Amino acid sequence: MLEEKDRRALAEIEQHLAAGDPAFAARMTAPPATPGRPFPILSVLGVVVFLTMPFVGLFLGPTAALIVADLAAVTAVVVLVLRHRRGG
Repeated sequence: MLEEKDRRALAEIEQHLAAGDPAFAARMTAPPATPGRPFPILSVLGVVVFLTMPFVGLFLGPTAALIVADLAAVTAVVVLVLRHRRGG
């Protein structure tokens, strides 16, 4: 815990900040827009591709493995673009 002197100094800094930039102070005191962390879809996609790629390449050939890798890459890009547009 902070000492009383430090708490007063921190409260004074917060008051000056709130007076100088109220929009920033409101953003800092508001709850986060998206509570929690997003589902790790890219990690799951990577694990699934990593585990299935040997079987796809072995049973369906290198062309099918390349198609699966391309589809995984396109899916990853789409997920990243959608997350960027949402701001998360």
